[in-house]
Amino acid sequence: MKKYIPDILALFRILSSPVILYLILEDGRDSGLMLVPAIIAFIAAWTDFFDGKLARKWNVSSKTGAFLDTIADKIFITLIFIGFSYIDRVSVWITVLLIVREFAVTGLRGLAGNEGILIPPSPIGKLKASFQFWAIGFVMMDFSVNFGVISLADFFVYVAFLLSYISGYQYLVNYLNFKK
Repeated sequence: MKKYIPDILALFRILSSPVILYLILEDGRDSGLMLVPAIIAFIAAWTDFFDGKLARKWNVSSKTGAFLDTIADKIFITLIFIGFSYIDRVSVWITVLLIVREFAVTGLRGLAGNEGILIPPSPIGKLKASFQFWAIGFVMMDFSVNFGVISLADFFVYVAFLLSYISGYQYLVNYLNFKK
């Protein structure tokens, strides 16, 4: 049973994503903290940390698990940011460019894999994921914590966006270096 727990955690992230999207669209229309989607998103975000950690600790890492983890992250971030854009809490251009980056990196890693090249997740990519998860939490808050002209939610969204493209560039450079 233990060997399936990391995959179950990734599946939870996948299955919770449309539920969170639905709740964002429903709860986000009213004022107030989007409490239920925030709680589910918080739990789902932590599954990203625990699925990999447990897989390594218990030595049950697998290609299927790595695939599920990657897809779960993409679905989770994509659906939540689509919801945020729909309710006007995140600019559409940020959501579109984040989704484009996710598909481009996934495609690049798939292409590399077909050529026998393994491009491991970068430290900046992991930092990007952390900032995305924090951004989700702060965007779901109804009250704004401001630092001068920028809110805490916008700060985390913009930093996550910037880190997304920096890590995407790193993936491209790593791929091209392997090709030489």
